[in-house]
Amino acid sequence: MLMDKNLQFSSAQAVTATAASTNVYDIEIGNTVTTTFTPTPAAIIGNATYFGEDLGLGRGKGTPSVVVTTGSGTPITATSLQIAFQGAPMNNTAFASGLVSDLVFTTYIETDAILLAQITASTRIAEFDWPMRQIGAALPRFVRLRYIVGGANFAGLTINADVTLGPETALGTLGQYAANY
Repeated sequence: MLMDKNLQFSSAQAVTATAASTNVYDIEIGNTVTTTFTPTPAAIIGNATYFGEDLGLGRGKGTPSVVVTTGSGTPITATSLQIAFQGAPMNNTAFASGLVSDLVFTTYIETDAILLAQITASTRIAEFDWPMRQIGAALPRFVRLRYIVGGANFAGLTINADVTLGPETALGTLGQYAANY
């Protein structure tokens, strides 16, 4: 699976209570931000600082995938976890402040409740294709994941969440290179 640090929502993020992913992906600049961002001009054509990015179709077929895995510890105490993929368009308040907290996120897709017994160490707990925005919804500039904890708070849960653009294995590319180089 091809991973890109610029497309990572969470890296060993400790999740105890309901929280957003550590990183928010800014589609316009093609990189992740945490708490602040740089508002960009309305027209980015020809501006070398802000090039924008379209994730495109990814693997040559279909769309990019979001893969969520657990860390090495086994969590306890909470009853369940849901993972929501959210998007937010730019708004005037956020543009003026440059703060991620001023964005208004909408959920595009959400997993069913993943029960505590299903959340074990070093396990893929969710994977879904990059969702389409709903008809009539504003085009998001920012996307993130939201981890929704059911019951008491978790203890010992860490999450890794990445966007993958390639196939599950490198087997498709291994035969394409000449030997003895």
